[in-house]
Amino acid sequence: MLLKKLLPKYQKYLLGIALVLSSLAISIRSSGGKINFILHQYPALIFFMVVVSSFLVAIYFKINNKKILSLSNQIKEQSKIKSDGVDALLNELTERQREVYDLIISGKTNKEIMTELFIEQSTLKSHINQIYKKMDIKSRKELKLKP
Repeated sequence: MLLKKLLPKYQKYLLGIALVLSSLAISIRSSGGKINFILHQYPALIFFMVVVSSFLVAIYFKINNKKILSLSNQIKEQSKIKSDGVDALLNELTERQREVYDLIISGKTNKEIMTELFIEQSTLKSHINQIYKKMDIKSRKELKLKP
C-alpha cells in the first residue's frame, strides 16, 4: 500500500535509475587492443542489473498509463457535466432559435444567417438576444466557447 503511494511520487527518478543501472551493466573498457565489459567476471550481476532496469522502466510506464487513464476519466466526467448543462440549455431554445444557434456556431455572419433563414435583421437580433438570455451569456464569443 505504501509502495503504491510512493512510486508515483518518485516516478521521475525511475528512468534515471534504470539508465544508470543499464549503463553500468554494459560499460566497457579497452586495454591492450581488446574491448571488454567492466563487469565481465560477473555475468550474473550484469544480468541482474539489466533485469532490474527493465523492471523499473516497466513500472514507470505502468504508472504513466494509470495517470493518463485517471486524467482521461476526469476529462470525460467534466465534459459530461458540461455537456449535460449545455444540452439542458439547448433544450430550452425554440426550433428557430436552435437553427440560429447552429448557424452561429458554424461561423456564419448575421447577414449569412438572415439570407439562409429568410428573416429580417430585427428578427435575427431578437432570436440572438433570446439565445443569449436563455444560455446566460453576453456575446457571440461566449456562445462559441459554451459547447
